Amino acid sequence: MAGVSKRLHYLFGTTQGLVLVATAWDALLVAVLSTLSGPLRDLGISSALPFRLVSEEAIGRKIMLYHALAMPFVAAITYFILELVPTSPWHVRTVRATVTAGYMVSSLGGLTFAYLSRNWMLHGLFVAGLVLVFYAGMVLAHGLWPPRHPNPDPVYAHWGSISLERVAFFTVAALTLGSAALGAGAGAYFGNGFEAFLAEDAVRAPHHTVAQLAVIGHLHIMLALIAVAIMLVIGRYLDFKGTLHQIAMPIAIVGSTVMAVACWAVTVWEAAHTAIYVGASLVLPAALLLVIYAWTQAAKGAPPGRRLAAVTSDPLRFGMVFQQLYVNLVVTLPGIYVAINLDEYFRVIPAEYERRFLSGHWHVLATLCATIMIFLVADYLGQRGWIRRVLGWGVLIGGDLAFAFAVLYMFGPQGADMTWTWWFIDAGLGTFLIVLAIFLGGQLLRFLRPGPWEAGEWNE
Repeated sequence: MAGVSKRLHYLFGTTQGLVLVATAWDALLVAVLSTLSGPLRDLGISSALPFRLVSEEAIGRKIMLYHALAMPFVAAITYFILELVPTSPWHVRTVRATVTAGYMVSSLGGLTFAYLSRNWMLHGLFVAGLVLVFYAGMVLAHGLWPPRHPNPDPVYAHWGSISLERVAFFTVAALTLGSAALGAGAGAYFGNGFEAFLAEDAVRAPHHTVAQLAVIGHLHIMLALIAVAIMLVIGRYLDFKGTLHQIAMPIAIVGSTVMAVACWAVTVWEAAHTAIYVGASLVLPAALLLVIYAWTQAAKGAPPGRRLAAVTSDPLRFGMVFQQLYVNLVVTLPGIYVAINLDEYFRVIPAEYERRFLSGHWHVLATLCATIMIFLVADYLGQRGWIRRVLGWGVLIGGDLAFAFAVLYMFGPQGADMTWTWWFIDAGLGTFLIVLAIFLGGQLLRFLRPGPWEAGEWNE
């Protein structure tokens, strides 16, 4: 019993255990539900599972699935913020317990309701879990209040005694709460004259209701803020500081705020999309400055001919910053291209081509954010040896291969058969998932090994 107690304490009482559980949770959901798409669907694996799949309910299932996957992901980011940014013991205990219970209840309730049963108590659990996660966010924002822990150290960005990095974390937390409330406000009217819809299906609608615009703004800004939060976490994890830090933090704060307010404003201001691009144009340079800092630190001390080798020697550390450059090739630049040519080209081509881009665009960004978090989790857990190399290069090469061919598929010319890209997308994602399974399998074996077990043994 003592061994079981120690293991439970590790899983739910330490940051290492909590991020491992959240990562494994999302990986398990992806593994099970991937049987419904791609090559696994053609193998008929899902037919052996007790899924309830009614075509008329597909949109609702997807919405619940997105939330069920997002909540553990947000929880993992939250655990890292609590670990890296000083708060108080009460804030740490409260946020950890609440966000963990929230993501588990929302995922289990939502997916059971969506795929197995229509018991509306399960839907109630789904909503209750989301409320718990929201409450955890409020407590986190309270704990991140900038004056609570002054840091006037000149090597970090600050304004007087206020740490601007802490301001950035607080700002992102507060904006995320506001953006969640925007979506929740629209969701409150489901069944009362407002029906579930996918944003990519409504893009050609002549008119949108305020609730529809709120949902569209919600899904755009939530993913963008998650990406900013990951950037801030990586910066704190790598001890981002110096002149580049002093430049990056202010523009990240302003850019995030402009993006969020503009996404909220789409409900009342038609030209708000322009302001979103302004905000994004500030956030992206902040990420670039982080990349420059990280690679400069990695190359420091290496001979001139060995600097590139020094930067790429650790695939996990390299990957978590390289992806913040790669995102510009597969998400940012394609998005800007579409925005510039929206009325002249994309709104006059058949709707299926525009829908293809809209759907693929945010899926690529979400999955790319997941690769960064996998690098961070594995590095934080102290993964070493051949698994570290296989995981790092497998996720990086497999994921980025899939993202590149996904962009080719999204921009395929009218009438062209672009299904050939699916082979590369499936191969890349398959590699990504296989090496992730190897990593998690290795962690499970370590966790179950016999003998005296202490949390500190985990990384030995």
